[in-house]
Amino acid sequence: MDSGGIPQVLAYGLSQMSSVSYNGFSISPSTGTANVLPNGQIRFQLPNNALLDMKSSKVTFSVKTTDDVGARLPQASQLFSRIEVKCAGISIYNGSNFNHIVENVKVNMGQKKVCGVTGHKDFLDAGTHTGKLLASNKSETYEAELGTDQALFAIDLGEFSEIQPRLIDTSLLGQLEIILTVNDNKCLAVVKGSAGAARGGSSSITTVSAESGAAAATFEIIRPTMFVNMYSLSSGSYAQAVRAKMSDVGYLSLCYDNTLVFNQTWTGSTRFSLSANSLKRLTAVFRRKTAASTLEGAVPIVGGAADALSAKGPVYGIYGSSTLAKAGIAEYQTAGEQYSLPTAAPTSSASKESGAAFLYTTAGGVNLNWKIQSAQVPNYFATVAEQAELTKLAYNIDEFPKARLMAQYLYNFHAFAIPLGLPETPLDRKLISGLNTNATNAFISLESAGSNRDVTNYDCFVLACCDTILRVGEGKSVEVIN
Repeated sequence: MDSGGIPQVLAYGLSQMSSVSYNGFSISPSTGTANVLPNGQIRFQLPNNALLDMKSSKVTFSVKTTDDVGARLPQASQLFSRIEVKCAGISIYNGSNFNHIVENVKVNMGQKKVCGVTGHKDFLDAGTHTGKLLASNKSETYEAELGTDQALFAIDLGEFSEIQPRLIDTSLLGQLEIILTVNDNKCLAVVKGSAGAARGGSSSITTVSAESGAAAATFEIIRPTMFVNMYSLSSGSYAQAVRAKMSDVGYLSLCYDNTLVFNQTWTGSTRFSLSANSLKRLTAVFRRKTAASTLEGAVPIVGGAADALSAKGPVYGIYGSSTLAKAGIAEYQTAGEQYSLPTAAPTSSASKESGAAFLYTTAGGVNLNWKIQSAQVPNYFATVAEQAELTKLAYNIDEFPKARLMAQYLYNFHAFAIPLGLPETPLDRKLISGLNTNATNAFISLESAGSNRDVTNYDCFVLACCDTILRVGEGKSVEVIN
């Protein structure tokens, strides 16, 4: 009900803003148009004096990989390890060196969606993004044919694309610069199998390519370009409102998430300190150490087809309900995109080809619990079901969008998160309600219990999601409150 006491369903008033115009611009990188290798940087300087739509402004590019080694690409966002935003040389969004992990977790938790057309949503085992068949040991690469002069992929600006308000008046700020750092080559997979190969056969797609040069396979970002969407208002009402706000308060406030990532070898626990104005969520994911040191074959999504295609084709039963080798759709991910509960059984090196890696049948458990300044959150060690339910609570979802059964959650898409602020939805007005640790520089730890723990073969990544406030004052002055 509005302030006049009339219900919304009975209200006929319309809000109107006249003389709105739109235009889009393509920006070349200030670092040049040459191909960018792993760990290289790409920089873009954004236009001034316009209303810039941060959510829809994106970076487009194509990708070249090492030929004839069975190289396969992950999701497009996994090709970049960091996104940073600077205003007149001052960093207003530091990002993280593990931006690809932050992006992957958000997709797994339903906070972001990946477009199948431009985001390289799925692991492509037998054909390219443009429809070409991939024969045995052929690489997925896009520097020729359609990719000769076309960009095929696009990514947004990570968490900074979700800034509120969505439209930024760049005339109030100094020169905005976007800096993207390309990930290392370990984000790729190198596979031996060809189309329709059996998972357990000699040409399995889960087997690492034996071709010369496969162990050092790499990629290049080709023709990166940024396109920005901008609006303009010929009416002076917006500019007057901005000036009035600055005159009354002294500044304008913009808010966005900034996820800090703490990475340690998992020894059964991990500990770090954090000072933040608003810590809204803690998330832990575990990745096999080998994912950071060696290129691997495809990682199967639990429950998919494992046998070679026959003349009759695969059997499409209820997902996960059949142990037939041909049951289900064959789905895969790269080793860098896989997060698993660190169990002793199945072991971290258990066979993917035989399916032993997916058998979570051993008692004893790997129960997890957070501690903030030695206070347990929650007040018990969470079992796997409780880990899943608390994680859904932390991300305000009713079901996991990618994990469809327990074995998938434990092997492919595991995460353990807790909320430290009030629930949010994408349609809510921004509310800062997270835990303030500025006064204490809180020590936070993740503890484990149970007889089935692996404390040797995994790395732990803790994602601390914080609210960041950007205050913009007269004379293009800025202040960042973390």
